[in-house]
Amino acid sequence: MKKFIYLLAALSLGFAACDKADNSESGKSNETESATLTITSGETMEVTHEGGSFEITYTLEGASKGAKPTTSCNASWITDLTVGDTITFYIPVNETEESRIAPILISYGNNHVQVIVKQLSKNEAALKASFFGGEYYGSVYSPGMGNYYLHLSDNGFNDKGYDMPNSKYYCLDLYGPLYEGPDGGEIKLPHGTYTLNTDSENRLWTMSWEYSGYRETNENGESYDPYLYDNATLVVDAEGATFECFIEGVEHRVRFNGEATIIDARY
Repeated sequence: MKKFIYLLAALSLGFAACDKADNSESGKSNETESATLTITSGETMEVTHEGGSFEITYTLEGASKGAKPTTSCNASWITDLTVGDTITFYIPVNETEESRIAPILISYGNNHVQVIVKQLSKNEAALKASFFGGEYYGSVYSPGMGNYYLHLSDNGFNDKGYDMPNSKYYCLDLYGPLYEGPDGGEIKLPHGTYTLNTDSENRLWTMSWEYSGYRETNENGESYDPYLYDNATLVVDAEGATFECFIEGVEHRVRFNGEATIIDARY
């Protein structure tokens, strides 16, 4: 009889423990279902063909402290997915001739969000320039050749001629055929390929190393000393211009559609 009473007591405790566990799981489930997952860095990302380390930022409202979403991605070229206060991942150089696209699925409970990642190919320009222009100095600095001092930029200049905030500027000191048109006429940059010249002597179809370079402005429109190009090529044709350069070992590609705007600065 005594053993039977102890058995009933044990069973009673067991049922109580099961009831408590069920309530805990139910609370956790309700919390997960009521939480809201929001991607704050945008649901699309475009990265250059060079790749590198990247970050997705998010918020979890209504979740318990320390809760984290889960991630998954089937693309072999997106690696090292790590979830913390932000979601980080790594993409290697895209050596193919095509861009590649893949989704990263981010989940928390019933919340599922996809971030679409596009990596550009080597043949795609990462920067679409909205400004291409500058001054023409004729043969003042280069007898027998025309000197075209131009900038490629994503945002151009303000109405006073100063750099815009948060902007990129590629300065090009070019030497091409002389402008043969009338004074005050429309000056066009001669079509052809201009390559970086590291010599002190100016040559036709080249870009001077000393007076060309890259600068980037901060939110106040300020910039530091420009970076000189390790290597650079500008191709100008009827459709526009494509500029490729290396700066401290990193490749930059810029594309501008249309003709450069050039002011006659000979006088």
